[in-house]
Amino acid sequence: MLDRAACERRVYRLATLLTGTPLVATRVITAVVDAQPDLRNLDDAHIDRLTVLRAREVRGGGMIVDPRVPVPVAQALADLPGQAREAWVLGHVYRLEPRALARAMDCSRTAALRHLDQAQAALTPAEEAANALRAYAATLEVPAFYRDARRRRRWRRLVVRICVALVAAAGCVVLAGWWWSRRAG
Repeated sequence: MLDRAACERRVYRLATLLTGTPLVATRVITAVVDAQPDLRNLDDAHIDRLTVLRAREVRGGGMIVDPRVPVPVAQALADLPGQAREAWVLGHVYRLEPRALARAMDCSRTAALRHLDQAQAALTPAEEAANALRAYAATLEVPAFYRDARRRRRWRRLVVRICVALVAAAGCVVLAGWWWSRRAG
């Protein structure tokens, strides 16, 4: 069970590795975290599965451009087909077991292992690449612009609710005045 900040961080890190772009990863956070009515009901496996599914919808597919990620690793990861990239990141960077890997990718265990084998051929030596990506992912934090935008959306919703309440109250006052004038007349 994760709190909101930990959940956002987990989704952001995985989505950045899957999409290759931090900006696209923030859209995945919005699609996964903001869509959940209660984050206490989510475990790591469910969060990973939702992140993979939403990353497929908004996939950037770009290369990770960061000095902490070796260019050959970033290029090889960017060149992988989508599900092979997912399998490799989840299997090697997140160290998921085949069953959990298949569940996160929403496919059979056999298909997940086939995607992992396909990625394995492209990313050699796998352990060095995984270590580089693990170190990179550990440094990723949800960007300030996402938190600022979330704060602005919250304020906008509050202002809209207040305006709706004021309009409703004004309507009640007008209706009560009309009713009293009809009653008195």
